[in-house]
Amino acid sequence: MDKEYAVAEKKKDVASMAADLQAKGNILAEMLKYDLAEQQFERSFQLIESSSLSQEIKDNATLLHHFNEAGLAIGKKDYSAAKGHAEEFRKGAEASKNDLQIKQAHELAGRIALAEKDYATAIAELQQANEQNPRNLFRLYQAYLGKGDSAKAQEYCKQTAGFNSLPQLNYAFVRVKAEKLATGNKA
Repeated sequence: MDKEYAVAEKKKDVASMAADLQAKGNILAEMLKYDLAEQQFERSFQLIESSSLSQEIKDNATLLHHFNEAGLAIGKKDYSAAKGHAEEFRKGAEASKNDLQIKQAHELAGRIALAEKDYATAIAELQQANEQNPRNLFRLYQAYLGKGDSAKAQEYCKQTAGFNSLPQLNYAFVRVKAEKLATGNKA
């Protein structure tokens, strides 16, 4: 990611630099290095905010920043902060009428519910999230497992393990775990 960032920086491609910092933040968050992830997300946000990119892009960056902050707060078990950021993201997504962002708002609500062990709410929200994101399929596995429905959990685990997509970070984060769990091994 650092090499990609260096290429974008050399070209003065602010949007690509910000995207690379987002990817780094997501990788660090997956490694449970929330403070380092937050630094990358903040750098990405500030790059966009201080750029000459359109106001629409800057507004979208603000929404994404709330999404990222909510995710980090979930990881840190600060559910109050997570709910605040998730609510700001939801309001912005609904105002923009962007279907993908509305699905992401459901994802955040589902992630918060899952973290709080409210499995029924997690399932209801995650079923409205983007099921082309294998992490959401894996979260549905976790929610059904928590709810005690091992058959439905195994179904989602197998869907995650067998997810067939173009290479993407979200799949890299869950593939090996899901494959092990789908075959009865401990992740």
